[in-house]
Amino acid sequence: MAKAYIFGGGGHARVIASFLTVSPVFVVQRPGGQATLPGNTLSEDEYFRELPPGDVYIGIGSNEERELCASRLRAVRANMPPCIAPTAFVARDAEIESGALVCAGAVVGSRARIGRDAIINTLSSVDHDCVLGTLSQVTAGVTFGGGVRTGVNCFFGIKSAVVPNITIGDKVQLMAGSLIVSDVESNVVMGGNPARLVKRL
Repeated sequence: MAKAYIFGGGGHARVIASFLTVSPVFVVQRPGGQATLPGNTLSEDEYFRELPPGDVYIGIGSNEERELCASRLRAVRANMPPCIAPTAFVARDAEIESGALVCAGAVVGSRARIGRDAIINTLSSVDHDCVLGTLSQVTAGVTFGGGVRTGVNCFFGIKSAVVPNITIGDKVQLMAGSLIVSDVESNVVMGGNPARLVKRL
């Protein structure tokens, strides 16, 4: 029987487990340190020592920690397919890259591209021709109009939105409920409606 391994023991890991058709093994730093998980556990040291066959998913919300975990897994050639909830809609001509997560009720439109290890959370919409950069995270209820392009490692707070055909740089953080109406440079925090510069990173 095929096996699935989920790195992490928190909320994102449990969400991924709820989408899978097989009972997963949770890979955590120290087994027993989490609340009861719905599956067996394995330490990270054991996983990398044994390198068991099976699909691997990263259930870690922090972009920084997710990036470190993904780099380590790709170094050992782990199989990291995208994880798409059965209730998500992904257009047939959209592209979901390795390690990406598309959660329940999310919509990914025609010709959109979701980068490696990105997260599209519950009930978010990424419309046609959008590009969501590697390791970027779209939290619950976010809306992207068509043609939005983001850089890598961005974070979009709950119920924020971006109007169509906007370009957003790398490592941009958008506060919850904010609306982006013009292009955004890299390494900034934006907030408000319309969104304005809050601080530089």
